[in-house]
Amino acid sequence: MPYLFFLFICLVWGGSFILMDRATHALGPVTIAICRLLGGALVLAIYWLFNPQRIKLNPAYWANVAVVAALANALPFVIQPYVMVQAGEHAYFGMMVALVPLATILASIPTLGIWPSRRQLVGVLGGIVCLTAAVYDGSARGISPGLLALAITVPLSYAIGNTYIKWRLDHMPPLVLTISFLAVGGLLLLPLQFSPSTLAAMQLDGPAQPYDWPLAIASVAFLSIVGTGIAILMFIHLVKHQGPLFAGMVTYVVPVLALIWGQYDKERLTAAQLFAIAGVLTMVAFVQWGAAAPARQTLEPLPD
Repeated sequence: MPYLFFLFICLVWGGSFILMDRATHALGPVTIAICRLLGGALVLAIYWLFNPQRIKLNPAYWANVAVVAALANALPFVIQPYVMVQAGEHAYFGMMVALVPLATILASIPTLGIWPSRRQLVGVLGGIVCLTAAVYDGSARGISPGLLALAITVPLSYAIGNTYIKWRLDHMPPLVLTISFLAVGGLLLLPLQFSPSTLAAMQLDGPAQPYDWPLAIASVAFLSIVGTGIAILMFIHLVKHQGPLFAGMVTYVVPVLALIWGQYDKERLTAAQLFAIAGVLTMVAFVQWGAAAPARQTLEPLPD
């Protein structure tokens, strides 16, 4: 089961970058993020109505949810379409999420007290070395250092969010967690949506001449239902039952699929990128083989 979840998430998230690109034809980054977050929360809330769970949600729970929702949902969901629009391509930024495992290892040490095994450390660091070539390639082809730095905040925020879930919210059911994260993340962004002047000043408004409305709406709908609601629910299940490092390794496979979709749009594919992805896949096989075992870490529940 964990490997089936892993494969499904890879396939869906690998295609999410081209869908975000299509959504930007008519919508701005904040609008896309809100639709994904609140749409995904709504889909899962409907599912929850048919599978109700009685859970006591205290103030400490909502405080922790707000941290994860802001860092691992609202922030990266806005940044991803923004950098894609500014750079004029989507496949390259799909590669950036492969930095999540390294950041997860670093975040797991102070929060969970979990030190990586030698095998995990070699595999993750080896993958990062390979990806360095791809980052350099992006700089050489004209992507500004500012956009590259902004894109790197996405995997960092994901890693912090993943380990925070395991640290402070491990006792909660995945479905309740997912609905909470998505709903709170979307609500945090709503004030921006109702302030056009602020969006324009931050370059987060939509295109001056929107087009492809049917395709944009269909792309956002798929991202909301499948790519956000269902896939994140599965991802949180992996974080809780397999640990944040195993779940974070999804982000080593996603870039490969993002590059394939990039070729569909005739985006530039260089030898440096091919070298990086070949090395990353090797490291994935090295680290993932036999890694799907229930996490041993036992965490105390939050006080009522």
